[in-house]
Amino acid sequence: MADFEFKIEGMEKWQKWLAQLEQKEVKTTKDRILRKSGMQALAHLDDLTPVRSGVLRESFQFGDKNNVFQLQVGKASYIFVGTSVAYAQFINDGFEQKAGRFVPGFWKSGVFHYVPYEQAKAQKIGGMVLSGKIIPGAHMFEKTMNRLEEDMPDIVDFEFRRLYRLLH
Repeated sequence: MADFEFKIEGMEKWQKWLAQLEQKEVKTTKDRILRKSGMQALAHLDDLTPVRSGVLRESFQFGDKNNVFQLQVGKASYIFVGTSVAYAQFINDGFEQKAGRFVPGFWKSGVFHYVPYEQAKAQKIGGMVLSGKIIPGAHMFEKTMNRLEEDMPDIVDFEFRRLYRLLH
């Protein structure tokens, strides 16, 4: 049997486009998945974070390497999501008060306001002595990851369908 060969006009252009697509559009799709995942994580953190002053909730962001955790898509793609607020880990994980420890500050409208020691001493502000109770954590990061795990199939499916439509 003889070998047949034929040439399709425009095929080389199509192949070049597919090669570019692999690098450009697939990377764009991966980036979109990461961005959407990051935004969804921020939305979940916003819902799950306990609020007193709003400082912690408003500090959440993605992209900063000092943030609390990272999301990974594939072997080399990841995004950092979280906060660099120092007390975030205590709110998330919980903590135990050291019994008998003095904390400078004052009470106002049923809420204790911490004042740094030197400032409290200079202004003759009192404080309170801790009882040693355990403060449970909100576990907002773990809950966010659980919710995000449920969201990921929809995010990925949406972006792959978008990529498929680009191909046609």
